[in-house]
Amino acid sequence: MNKKCIIFPLMLVFLLAAPSWAQEDGNASSPVDAANESNQSAPSALNLNYIWSFSGIEAGPVSMAIDQEGSDLFIRAKYEADGENAWNAEGTGSVEGDQVELSMAAQKEDKMVVTKMTGTYANDTINGNFTQTSGGQKVGGGQFSAMWISPGTSSYTPAVIEAEIEETTVPAAVNTTSSTETVQEPKSRFVDVRTYKDKIGPGGDLSGVPPGMGGSGLN
Repeated sequence: MNKKCIIFPLMLVFLLAAPSWAQEDGNASSPVDAANESNQSAPSALNLNYIWSFSGIEAGPVSMAIDQEGSDLFIRAKYEADGENAWNAEGTGSVEGDQVELSMAAQKEDKMVVTKMTGTYANDTINGNFTQTSGGQKVGGGQFSAMWISPGTSSYTPAVIEAEIEETTVPAAVNTTSSTETVQEPKSRFVDVRTYKDKIGPGGDLSGVPPGMGGSGLN
C-alpha cells in the first residue's frame, strides 16, 4: 500500500480534531480561577456597624451599638429615660442578606430579661418583631423599628446605673449610766441620847453633849 495514502488521512483527522481540543482547553478553568469567581459572586454582608436607636421595645428609645465582624454582630445596648430605671445590655447577632437577628440580655431591677429580635434591613432601617423572656417565661413582645444615628461605635457610652442607697437608721444612744441620787433625810430635832452615851460624864455630866440636847432632852 502506498504510504502517502495512509499519511494523508491521518493528517486530516488531526486537523479536524484540533479545534475541538482547543475549545475544551479554553472551557476548562483552573482551581484558582474557580475560587476567584466564587469569591466575586458571593455577596458581602451588610454593614451594620453603627449606633442605632430602637423604638417599640421600651416606652422610650433604646440605644444600641453594633460592632461587626463579617456576618457576626456584637451588641451593647442601654436604656435611660426620665422617671424610669436605666439598664445596660449585651448580646450577639448575625446578618445574612437583608435578614438581621439580634439577641441581648439586660438586668432589669431584680430579674434578667432576654430580648430576641428578628428583622429585615432596608433603606438604612431595620424593622421586625421581638420577644422578651425572663425565668423561662415570655414577658413581652411586639414590633420594633430601628434607624442608625451615628456611624461607628466609638462614641457609645453605657448608661449610668445609680446604686440604691439604703438609709440606715441609727438608733438613739441609750444612756445606761444610772445616776445615784442621794436623798438626804431632814434631821430630827429629837436626838437619841444613847448615841452620846460615851460623852456623858460621871454623875450625869452632859458637857459632851451638843448644845440644845442637854438635860431637857433627857426628861
